[in-house]
Amino acid sequence: MNSKEIKIRDGIILHCMNTGDRFKTNYISINVVSELSRDTITKNALITLVLRRGCQKLKTMKEISIKLEEMYGAILSAETDKIGDGLVTSFNLNFISDEYTLENEELFKDGASLICDMLLDPVLENGAFKEEYVSQEKDSLKELIESKINNKTSYAMERCVEEMFKNEPFGLYKYGYVEDLDSISAKDLYAQYKKVLKESQIYIYVSGNIDEQSVKSLFEEKFKDVERDYKEEAACKTFEVDKYKEVVDHQNVTQGKIVFGYRVKDYNSAEDFYKMNIYSAILGGTASSKLFCNVREKKSLAYTIRSQYLKYKGAMMVSAGIELENYEIAKDCIFKEINDMKIGEITEEEIHDAKVNLITRFKAINDSQTSLVSWALGQKLFGGEEDLNTVIEKINNVSKEDVMEVASRLELAISYYLAS
Repeated sequence: MNSKEIKIRDGIILHCMNTGDRFKTNYISINVVSELSRDTITKNALITLVLRRGCQKLKTMKEISIKLEEMYGAILSAETDKIGDGLVTSFNLNFISDEYTLENEELFKDGASLICDMLLDPVLENGAFKEEYVSQEKDSLKELIESKINNKTSYAMERCVEEMFKNEPFGLYKYGYVEDLDSISAKDLYAQYKKVLKESQIYIYVSGNIDEQSVKSLFEEKFKDVERDYKEEAACKTFEVDKYKEVVDHQNVTQGKIVFGYRVKDYNSAEDFYKMNIYSAILGGTASSKLFCNVREKKSLAYTIRSQYLKYKGAMMVSAGIELENYEIAKDCIFKEINDMKIGEITEEEIHDAKVNLITRFKAINDSQTSLVSWALGQKLFGGEEDLNTVIEKINNVSKEDVMEVASRLELAISYYLAS
């Protein structure tokens, strides 16, 4: 795959990922990276929902659906997510390449126009977003925010992250807060939309059998009239721990949920990325990991258990679902596995298995255009410039001493428990 980065305008970067005839589809992803802040996060999440309702050329979701069917069942999505201290609004379109159409239709041109129109040319009335759409999507967003409590595992993780990063943007919930919705008007929301387009970094990824010059010209034309006053900000910032804290929430639950949050002291993203991937895989990232085998299988102390490395923040989370009466013993067993790794209780077989697992995952990224684009965007925001082959090579080079070294720098920041 040949990949080329092209500047469209200040803060608007086009990434052409020419995959030749490897895939029979094209994939376009436009990613708007805005600031994570308590004042705007609910508005920004709502903007995504309103934008997907239609554009000036296709004013309803029904019209959009008909257009997608005409494009041989193209798939259009719009989503919001956190990456580091940035909120990423993504519009994505997957559709077949022109050479596979029945009558040589120019689907790429149609697809690029559609996804740009959805972002840049929304349905308006009286100089603002359409009131009907805003009102309906407020209800949708309210349901989405309130539904997070339904999945206790993900709710516990969200609460732990919220408390662990309480004074930082990363601690905010990506869909915002119900109490903010009533005060948001169609006019206010449109003003925020224009501000986001003006000030945010925009990454455009195009994957497929493409002509770079044609793609460049097309997106230059689409974005030429967008007002810009872009100020570069880092999307990923490490954090400091003031002091260890314990948080307990009570709900009507039959199974306890525990989450432990760790900070990697003196975090160096370029080097620690590889060490922490191996560390987390050995600790709780696979079905052969220490937590899974020892805490769940041998001692039957957890229904589910895993570790997760947050590369953007230099942090690691350990989560488990347990019997309520097993909290103390489960906690002690988890801490024992973590402490054992600090003193070198790591076998060469465990390191080998972790590497095989990780390398298999990284290689699988090449099998999907969606995964390739997601990886490329993450690397861009993370500050990593390595391609997948280099990443795999560096994963292979991680030693037991490297894993012990990063294990020694883990500092417990928070213990969270969702109890009855």
